Amino acid sequence: MSGLTVPVLFFCLATGAALGCLFLLFRVVRQLLGAGKGLTFLLDLLSGALAGAFVFLCALAVDRGFLRLHQLVLQGVGAWAAVQGLGGVVEALARRAQKIFCKLLAVLARGGRFVKGLFPKPDPGKPEKKKKTRKKKKKPRKKTCNIM
Repeated sequence: MSGLTVPVLFFCLATGAALGCLFLLFRVVRQLLGAGKGLTFLLDLLSGALAGAFVFLCALAVDRGFLRLHQLVLQGVGAWAAVQGLGGVVEALARRAQKIFCKLLAVLARGGRFVKGLFPKPDPGKPEKKKKTRKKKKKPRKKTCNIM
């Protein structure tokens, strides 16, 4: 399958689009984890290594391991098209998933305290005292979720 033929053209565009989707996947993971500089570096390094291996395997399929300029350009165009076409949608879905994930963690954190409060350990030596109830002041809600 060497040379620029129609199947090679579509194969390179499709593999480039797959690379763009891989990039978007790593961007979503980075956003969901609230990655700092170190984790961002590791995720970028991993995505670059996967992309390099992917390009090498495609070069093996197209021209026995030789990477041609038209392959590289077409894969770049496919990746650019995927990122531009799906980037906004993926970002919106990632923000929505992050909100749902934060709410789920908050419910689970409250649930642990709730279950613990259902079964108090009575002290056999002391009679239980009535607890004074005070109204707590409401704290302003945080807009972001601190998962880690």
